[in-house]
Amino acid sequence: MKKPEQLLTISLPENLIRELDHFRKREHKSRNQVVKEAIHFFMCEKSKTLMHEEMKNGYEEMGTINLALAEIGLCIEYALLENYEDEMPEWKEVPW
Repeated sequence: MKKPEQLLTISLPENLIRELDHFRKREHKSRNQVVKEAIHFFMCEKSKTLMHEEMKNGYEEMGTINLALAEIGLCIEYALLENYEDEMPEWKEVPW
């Protein structure tokens, strides 16, 4: 069952109306159809753009977090290595 539609009145500059009429004639559609499709297309594209921006920000944030975790891990490994070398005196005697 088709949902009831509501009337929406908008004001457009004359040049945009001329473009709209030229486009609708070429597409064999009504003004109403073209405007509906244009609004739908705009909202879909805007949603995609916003989602891509959110994903980009998320990846950048994760990159910062991953770098911090890697630095912490490196510090821990370095401390463990120092501790290991301190407990193994024969390592200090080997001339490299």
